[in-house]
Amino acid sequence: MTFTNRAPIALSLLLLTAGCLGGVPADSPESEAATQTPPPTAEPRSLITDSASPTERSPPGPTPGERTRPESTFEGTAGWSEQPDPDKAVHVENRWNQSVEIRIRVVREATNETVYDETETFEPGADRDVYNLADADPDGIESFRVTATARNATESVTIETHECHGNAYVEITENGELYPYYAIC
Repeated sequence: MTFTNRAPIALSLLLLTAGCLGGVPADSPESEAATQTPPPTAEPRSLITDSASPTERSPPGPTPGERTRPESTFEGTAGWSEQPDPDKAVHVENRWNQSVEIRIRVVREATNETVYDETETFEPGADRDVYNLADADPDGIESFRVTATARNATESVTIETHECHGNAYVEITENGELYPYYAIC
């Protein structure tokens, strides 16, 4: 692009943004009429409460005052609580066009105990669960590190036996790359 083509574009951009770039100098007489933005403040916090009657709810959670949350929450997190959920699968999918040998190791982070360690060959299109954290008999909410080794690469993710954590996934992509990830709410 030559200078003659750029000049009209630059001039147009300057004119379009002129109102955005201008302002009132702080020492001018008009600056006193300008509205000042107040400094940010912390938002109020309230107790997390459960509006269900004792007969409608599941096992009792924390007593009021144990945890707090901001007044405003995203819709998806409004009912969030800290409940254990050990039913978390370790899922393997081979989207590549070749067979791949994959070693999956699952370690309980609290004790460094290996609860699962297997090496399998996954054919193209393989798509299945290889382990479930419930088999490790977790005590409440626990963290587990899922380590995958394939094609001279090792990657890992950590998931928890928490109701807001989902499954762990180990994928061999269409390009043959190892890609572990996990779901969370």
